[in-house]
Amino acid sequence: MVITKISFPEGQYLKEAAEKRQIVLHHTVSSNAASSIAWWKQTPERVAVAFIVEKDGTTLQLYEPQYWAYHIGKGSTSDQNRHTIGIEIVNEGVLQPNFTPQSMFKWCDGKAFFTGKNIALPAPWRGSRYFACYTEEQYTAVGELVRYLSQRFPIPLLVNDTFTYDPANFAFNGIISHHNLRADKSDLSPAWDFKKLKELLQ
Repeated sequence: MVITKISFPEGQYLKEAAEKRQIVLHHTVSSNAASSIAWWKQTPERVAVAFIVEKDGTTLQLYEPQYWAYHIGKGSTSDQNRHTIGIEIVNEGVLQPNFTPQSMFKWCDGKAFFTGKNIALPAPWRGSRYFACYTEEQYTAVGELVRYLSQRFPIPLLVNDTFTYDPANFAFNGIISHHNLRADKSDLSPAWDFKKLKELLQ
């Protein structure tokens, strides 16, 4: 596994080593890592994650994973963030139907066209039916990264594969998604194949 360390401002995370119990999977709602990193660099809330995985599987490290930031966001405590490691997966997320010659879908609240692979749910989840797919390269990279982190920190390779929010999920030891910790979040989306991740972790 190759991890590329990039220059990231120390003021945008807490340089305090902490015990880790949980890996939280997010997606960026962007089409590349650069735009997310640029936003993290300028926002005052210190919400960056330690790692971000590009669509081609390139894994970038912003800061050492023993440190932490407020990546879970609204409603979470310092303690809940301190004991987690955040991984962002580059993905556009929710798609809006746009039945025109240019594209079947838009994303980013209708500001950009989307032409990649997508899934359509039979019924809405968190208010949406259409979501951008993740890439095979991302599954491989995330699987390798999670295995590496579980060896470095005492995090079991247990995967919460539900698409539900429950406050009790903060006590879960293992791999979890942002949507399990926030009722208002749709990352990871139902386009993510947890069965595939579990197979990669075996």
